[in-house]
Amino acid sequence: MFGSKLRKIGYVWMAVQGLFSLALPRQSLKLNLKLLGCGFENPTDLEPRDWYVTQTRALGAGFIVAGLLGLLLEERDELQAESDPENVSVEKVE
Repeated sequence: MFGSKLRKIGYVWMAVQGLFSLALPRQSLKLNLKLLGCGFENPTDLEPRDWYVTQTRALGAGFIVAGLLGLLLEERDELQAESDPENVSVEKVE
């Protein structure tokens, strides 16, 4: 049960990150460069090419689809587990 909640949080985070990358790809790249560029001397001097911005936007769309699909499948599995009487979890007590 705890794993299911964590997976849902991960799927929501993926969809939100995808939405950000799809709507604002340049700002998303700047934020990622700030977070990951601490090992470089002049990360603010880097400018992404147009194809890379387009690729970031496409990646964002894929993240949205993957996150929403993951949420839907997680919900389906929970509903299936609730309705299936043979799928009963038993805790061993010693």
